[in-house]
Amino acid sequence: MSDPDIRLNYHSFLEEIKNDFDPIIKKMREQDFNGWRGQAWKGPAKKLKKTFKSAGALAKIKWAGLPLIGPVIAGIGGYLANMPLWGIIGAAALIILITYWILVRRFVHEMTSIASENFHVGAFKAKKPKEYALWASFRHSGATFNGLYALMTPLLIESPKTEVSIDQILNYAKGQQDFLQANIDTYKEERTFLLDEIEKNEKYVLYLIDLLKSINTAIYRIANGVMNFSELDFICAYTIYEMKGDKLYRIVDKGTTGSSPEQYEISRENALRYAVVDAAMSSDGDPRYNLSSPGRTIVSYRMNMFNDAVWIWNFHFDDSNDRALSLTLSHDIIDIREVYRLVHAFCLILQKDMMHKKEMTSIGDSYDKTYQI
Repeated sequence: MSDPDIRLNYHSFLEEIKNDFDPIIKKMREQDFNGWRGQAWKGPAKKLKKTFKSAGALAKIKWAGLPLIGPVIAGIGGYLANMPLWGIIGAAALIILITYWILVRRFVHEMTSIASENFHVGAFKAKKPKEYALWASFRHSGATFNGLYALMTPLLIESPKTEVSIDQILNYAKGQQDFLQANIDTYKEERTFLLDEIEKNEKYVLYLIDLLKSINTAIYRIANGVMNFSELDFICAYTIYEMKGDKLYRIVDKGTTGSSPEQYEISRENALRYAVVDAAMSSDGDPRYNLSSPGRTIVSYRMNMFNDAVWIWNFHFDDSNDRALSLTLSHDIIDIREVYRLVHAFCLILQKDMMHKKEMTSIGDSYDKTYQI
């Protein structure tokens, strides 16, 4: 077969296939996936007109006169005559329902056939998902065989415009390549972002596991009656100040360099410089923070304690300490307020223990004095 013959054969094939498949693709794109079940139940009813026409022609036949049909009809008639009215009505309704259900099943089968005039893309996808997957790309891409036919005709049929058409095809192909490359770049960026998120979340889970271990240890020490302020450094180094009058007095220093002042005067000027003073003067419950030195951060949180006392908790950490930063200033893992509430709860436990020991000491002193008298 010569090259011109091959070209003509391909051209004829494309012409035939566009006429056969483009109407199907068009119907798929125009239909949605919903409502096909309702159409399936209504479909057989729309065929009643043809059924009635057939019944009109069959009505001319004398069924009772047929050798086999006559006795059957007579037997059924005799049986029905002995049945109550409600039984006849129920049996008739059941027969009608079963018959119509069978018709609906047959109609659904027609709806899943791409060659049927009753074809519906929703039924096709629901009943024949594997076959639908082969057609899904045509439904979403916007391509047609008619477009392919128009695109390939200049190549398959000799014409003066063939060279121009080839240029058009090459430009179209380049445009598609650029489009696909842009999508690939977008997917790569999204993939990189998701991988970074996974890595970050895995790191945060490890932070939470470490925090949970420290909390469990502290709870056991509470149960054994040996807990003290040293257990509260499960996030980072810290200090605690107590508010008395117009001053703040340091009562705990754990893990810091020891350079924190023993007391602060509570004033507007100091509130602008020190987070601990700003937190003491605030009542909104939000943490305050400041840079104590380059690369060093202090996060301060006000806590209302027993007996109307006020303590200020201060986290001390380097900016490179991602764990402390995540648990005190970032909401990426959990609500940081829950971390502050945890610290506050432990402080209340320790304060209550301190108050109890102080009370027992006072009772002992009073007993000693009474005994001496």
